[in-house]
Amino acid sequence: MIEVRAPEPGDLETIGREAREEWVRDRFRTGVDFSPLMDKPNTHVALIDGQPVAAGGFIDRGNGNAIAWSVLGRVDERHFVGLVRAFRKYMKATPYRWIEAHCIATFHQSHRWVKCLGFVPVNGERCFTPDGREFRKYVFRNHNGS
Repeated sequence: MIEVRAPEPGDLETIGREAREEWVRDRFRTGVDFSPLMDKPNTHVALIDGQPVAAGGFIDRGNGNAIAWSVLGRVDERHFVGLVRAFRKYMKATPYRWIEAHCIATFHQSHRWVKCLGFVPVNGERCFTPDGREFRKYVFRNHNGS
């Protein structure tokens, strides 16, 4: 069963340790402080059988706009569709009308995730991380937002 709740201390670290991607696990091992993300009012954690498996939220950009972020740990295939539905439900319940997601160009799993959530690619606009990796930008037009 999938449960969604507000984050608790240690949730993100648990999820990060279980991520399939080595570079994601490395970020959590280096002691990066993710607490500012977890303190946001529109941050949620998904649990499967009581175990945190994913977290996500929004960074408010003003005027009904936000940037989405998420971290997924190990999610069994049989729970993936339910997890997408749970996150999409919370995404649609936010006050944001325009939500962006930025995916590292070579991190194909992230592209799959945002497409499953209903984001569409923005073509022609290039974005880069501080260390020079290229992002792909996706947007979600939330017709339920205020």
